[in-house]
Amino acid sequence: MKKAKPFRKLGAQEALFVELTEKSNGAVQLAVFFRICKSLSVEELMKGMEYLHNLHPMLRSRVEKNPHPYWFCDVGFQAIPIEIKHDALPLNYQEEFKRLGGKILELDKYSYRFTVYVNEHGNVKWVAFMVSHAAMDGRSLLLLVRDLDRYLRGDSGYKSTAPIMKKSVVEYVSSIKHLKKPQAAISGDNYPSPKWAVEQAVNASLRRGCSIYRILPKESYDHLYLLSKRENVQITSIYNAIAIIAARSLPGFRSTAELMQPINAQFLCKRQIDPDVIGACTTTLTISLSSNETSLDLLSLAHLIQKKIYLQFRSGNFFESPLVPDYNFVEIEHLAKDFSTAKDYFPSGICVSNVGDIIAYTGPMTFIDFGVVMTVQTHGAHPIMLVTCTINGEGVFVFGYCEPLVSKESALRYVRKYMKILSDFSESNDLHANH
Repeated sequence: MKKAKPFRKLGAQEALFVELTEKSNGAVQLAVFFRICKSLSVEELMKGMEYLHNLHPMLRSRVEKNPHPYWFCDVGFQAIPIEIKHDALPLNYQEEFKRLGGKILELDKYSYRFTVYVNEHGNVKWVAFMVSHAAMDGRSLLLLVRDLDRYLRGDSGYKSTAPIMKKSVVEYVSSIKHLKKPQAAISGDNYPSPKWAVEQAVNASLRRGCSIYRILPKESYDHLYLLSKRENVQITSIYNAIAIIAARSLPGFRSTAELMQPINAQFLCKRQIDPDVIGACTTTLTISLSSNETSLDLLSLAHLIQKKIYLQFRSGNFFESPLVPDYNFVEIEHLAKDFSTAKDYFPSGICVSNVGDIIAYTGPMTFIDFGVVMTVQTHGAHPIMLVTCTINGEGVFVFGYCEPLVSKESALRYVRKYMKILSDFSESNDLHANH
């Protein structure tokens, strides 16, 4: 039998995500739950899923280490684990996220699996993807949902081939010369790492990835959006500021803070990465906040965060060693192992990702009307991760955390605080007030 040829070597961030998944109890596995709003049988769904599997190379991917990790894109659809669940409706998102997140992907065999939730009439009501974040990011999952909807509605204009990422995101971003500005652009922003305390320090085998989501009604979101325009501040910066202010409710809160924001690298590499590619195209920015800065009012903090992110963006500092193009895999393994050990603090700060308007990104969909995305947080890096978006005008806020580093009670208190600040800010500001 002829041996399969590798697609390419994993990039540094991809290799780290693979190691985190394997060493930290499924960490950074990426889950998307989406709701089906039209009559759809399991057989019809499976045809659509097999079509997508054969279309996109990264859905056929697996990882082989010898000794460095390489992508192979030779996995058949029949090798993908598929679960059909009856009598599981209405969907209990919190329980299902925890259950599915605890099932670790066998990345040497496949890079995703999915669960189908069926009602008493045999119709599909929900589908949950669990994918390797090394292979795909949240943006990719939205594209898969879009492509599935197109297939199900018989879109005859859909492509029969799909673009690929010939290099990793670290290689793409590291090659952008115009972003490499002097570090002095963000001088004065190098505060000591805050190291917020965990509630209970345990190693990765005892951690559980958890998630909660909440909805902001369309009227409230519309008002919030208009407020952001009036105040000349991005709505993402408002979300970031509230994330820091709400964190005062966490037991381990410290007045100095760190904020991480994922960035779609396609905006940085517009001529290099196809907008329809399925792959891991995400990089991150991290900013520090002093105790004086975290005590600011919401709008002042939002403006400050916006300025800091802009300066950090212009600096071009997206990756640090060992996440470099010519990486040392042993260093990656050691870094992942360090995340898996019991610590009494979080290595990083709160992470906030605003995906934006889903329908503006995917176009109108016929079979799918709602969805949520979150990564499994068992690496223990962040006290809280927040993924936000809008779907059909409503604001969707998905919170991720790791038990017992953060207790369920503390997470729920944080969620209540966040949504109250968000609602109060929107409702207490008069758009017609004189400024």
